[in-house]
Amino acid sequence: MYRLLDCITQEHHFGLVAVAALICVIGSVISVHMSGRLTEWTGKRRLVQLPLAGLITGATIWSTHFIAMTAYEPGYEHGYEPILTGASLLVGVLGSFAANAGLAFARGAAAPVMAGAIFGMTVSAMHYTGMRAYLLPGTIQWNIGTVIVSVVLGAGLGALSYGLITRRMRGIPGRVWPALAMVLAICLMHFTGMSAIEIRLDSSIEVPPKTISDNAMALLVFAVTAIILLIAMASASIEVNMEGETRHQLNHAATHDPLTGMPNRMWLTRKLDALKIRLDENETARAAIMTVDLNLFKEVNDVYGHAAGDAVLRQVALRLIEQEGEGECITRVGGDEFVAIKEGFRRIEEVQSFAERLHAAIVEPIDLDEVSLRVGASIGIATTLEDGRDPADLLHKSDVAMYRAKSEPDTPICQFNAEMDRRSREKTQMVHDLRQALQHDEFELVYQLQNALDTLAPVGFEVLLRWNHPNRGRVSPAEFIPIAEETGLIRDIGRWVLREACREAAQWSRPYSVAVNVAPQQLVQPSFIEDVMDILMETGIDPARLELEITEASIIDDQAHTLKVMHKLKAIGIRIAMDDFGTGYSSLATLQAFPFDKIKIDRSFVQDVHKDAQRAAIVRSTLLLGAALDIPVLAEGVEVEDELSFLRGESCASVQGYYFGQPMSREDMRRIACDDDDAAESAA
Repeated sequence: MYRLLDCITQEHHFGLVAVAALICVIGSVISVHMSGRLTEWTGKRRLVQLPLAGLITGATIWSTHFIAMTAYEPGYEHGYEPILTGASLLVGVLGSFAANAGLAFARGAAAPVMAGAIFGMTVSAMHYTGMRAYLLPGTIQWNIGTVIVSVVLGAGLGALSYGLITRRMRGIPGRVWPALAMVLAICLMHFTGMSAIEIRLDSSIEVPPKTISDNAMALLVFAVTAIILLIAMASASIEVNMEGETRHQLNHAATHDPLTGMPNRMWLTRKLDALKIRLDENETARAAIMTVDLNLFKEVNDVYGHAAGDAVLRQVALRLIEQEGEGECITRVGGDEFVAIKEGFRRIEEVQSFAERLHAAIVEPIDLDEVSLRVGASIGIATTLEDGRDPADLLHKSDVAMYRAKSEPDTPICQFNAEMDRRSREKTQMVHDLRQALQHDEFELVYQLQNALDTLAPVGFEVLLRWNHPNRGRVSPAEFIPIAEETGLIRDIGRWVLREACREAAQWSRPYSVAVNVAPQQLVQPSFIEDVMDILMETGIDPARLELEITEASIIDDQAHTLKVMHKLKAIGIRIAMDDFGTGYSSLATLQAFPFDKIKIDRSFVQDVHKDAQRAAIVRSTLLLGAALDIPVLAEGVEVEDELSFLRGESCASVQGYYFGQPMSREDMRRIACDDDDAAESAA
């Protein structure tokens, strides 16, 4: 230890030692940064970074050594052999390259330690190669013990440095501690190694004339160091700029819609968070949130294709962006839905004016290559003036108001109010109750007779769903079925209805058919066919007795898929009926393309058919069409004798309706579907 202190304090020039230390610190910080990047990057970036990191780290070791050597003052003539001096630089660069390669590519907990040890050994190899280049009029004697200590210090501190690099500590500690360990590895190894030498002068040994002097070596080292550090700093600067640009691009891609270039939902989330802070800090601040949804956009996609739909969205987005003013922003949050925010207004009329500008911009004709299209818009508004100060709650309320506007075509812009809030809460509660209804056995089936028109004898039953709510009592299907379809709960409910209907029909002693309505959401389920087959096997009902009723709306959504499903159902033996015929989009084309076994005329055409000539014409046309296609027709909603007589005169096949009674409970139905003994046994 005393020899080491004596070496540093008595045999070195303090100014140059300080310069060597400064270069060592700068080079170590850059080296640690670049070595750390090697553990994070992959592919070509890592392959480019690896030799650069090796060059900078090796040059740091070499520069520190030779600047410290120029600070060494032995007191007699000396110089540096050029070839070994250059070889020492090569040793430092190649060894650092090997250490960084081990850090980048080796796996396992011991890999960083081994890579760091290689780095420390490189420092030692470079040092002692450089000392071989040191020429003086005498010989150098080495203290082997001190040499070993120097090598161990370099390897140990190098292992510590690389181990700290892989820990990826955050902030300043993550940069300082690995760099400090590297500085200590280089400096302690060097000065410990220098303390291991003892010079014995010999007048017979002369310093060759073609050696590098201290001044020349200083210039050479500073030139190499400057070049290497400039390369390192340029590389780091380029890296930082590229990372900043890449980060900006990634952030823009993450927060903006690629189709329209507008801010997206993620951007909106951040905007709402920032808005909440401003509203909390400033009680006088005001904000309004508007939800904008396009009308008829689905029809554009269906009729003209998705390319036209994308073009419409881009055009609408451009128009909306043009309407943005100070304190206003608009985002696209998905599909054909947008959200606008307005701040800094004084009166609600300013918000309404902004909404009207947006609506007017959207409804203008959109000219594409071969067609001019129009889309409408429904806009819901919620403001801090009346609807609270939580931006997330305002967004929800504006969404509620938008759906109210969508349901009222004459009111395209709607402001949120308490009545909407009440209805929204009721809907949310109903969705919750519907989820519980299946588990708590709150649903039941009722049965409506279907009769042959020529004999009026029963031929089957249509099952209808009823909900017995524990608090509200009997809930109308017209109230809960649309919500079940909207939320997707109709899939589970429909499966339950089908299973219960088949289980019940399998117990009838008379082979009446049972008709079950199938929702569009059920048809698109990948497991629908499998579910139907499982129910048939489970209940044991003859597939020919099962009739599934499908509306035209189900078919229009995905004709190819629906046709495939229908063929598979018919292959099993199940019959398919078109329900609510005449209320869809393309009844004639649908009948021609799809293999229906029955047509059901909607009740809206049957009611007062004997009085209304227009309805009578529609019913006659349907019956003639059914006869031409050899598809039997059933008329729904028959309530009076005159309607029945009209249908009989037009040769309708079968009928159902209140004329034959209200939908029946299971017990009443069994009196018809079962023999008396069977009915009594089933009831018991």
